[in-house]
Amino acid sequence: MLSFLIDSNLGLDPAGEPWREVFARIGIASTSTTDLAELDRSVAAHEPDIVFLPIADFHRVLASGDRHYRGLTMLTSRLTGSTNLPSVLVVRKDDPATCLTDLAGASFGYINSSCTSSYYALAILVQRSGFSLADFGVMCRTAPWQGQIDAVVSGDVRATMVLEDVWKSAPVNADTTKIVGRYDRATGAVTVIREGLAPPVVSALRDALLTWKPQPGALFGGFATFTESGVAAFFADLDQLPATL
Repeated sequence: MLSFLIDSNLGLDPAGEPWREVFARIGIASTSTTDLAELDRSVAAHEPDIVFLPIADFHRVLASGDRHYRGLTMLTSRLTGSTNLPSVLVVRKDDPATCLTDLAGASFGYINSSCTSSYYALAILVQRSGFSLADFGVMCRTAPWQGQIDAVVSGDVRATMVLEDVWKSAPVNADTTKIVGRYDRATGAVTVIREGLAPPVVSALRDALLTWKPQPGALFGGFATFTESGVAAFFADLDQLPATL
């Protein structure tokens, strides 16, 4: 059996259809995890044959020179269908801040240190402003997605970067918060496969991923074919960040 390791933070449920049928037909045994440190360790050890993981984690693998895995598919925006997933920096509507530099020393809500929208997008904007994430503000874990925005509204944190799709999904967000910055070059999570996987398996898995339709209200859209050109701009920005981030 082929092994498929899945970051279950990202909305792919292997217990649901069509995945149970697809995996049984192809010969795939799936494991889901929310432990990203363990996922990264497993990927570095080349244990799984297939992985669904955050895009920044895959970039880290490639940046190390490891070419055991290659991209197969990447997530798309639920609202636009694009593989481009912009993030917006939001504060409360009554906050005096008008840009990122007004938020020096502030508390920032984020999901985890693999998160493209809440962590890496912010790190890139901070870097462009001449600072580093480590000394610009205080990073505070919050509930994900709408939970980040709610934490801003409640005053638990002053600001957060969040997927623009999430901010747009609830009209009340425009009444309670405002956008003071944005990062437009991010891309979403990816499915990667080990080199040498049998072509019939690759074809069957790719077809299943590309035809999958998420449930109504899902955070992301479906999958598109992974291309190096599609992630090039985001990877170039990640390359400018400190290796220790």
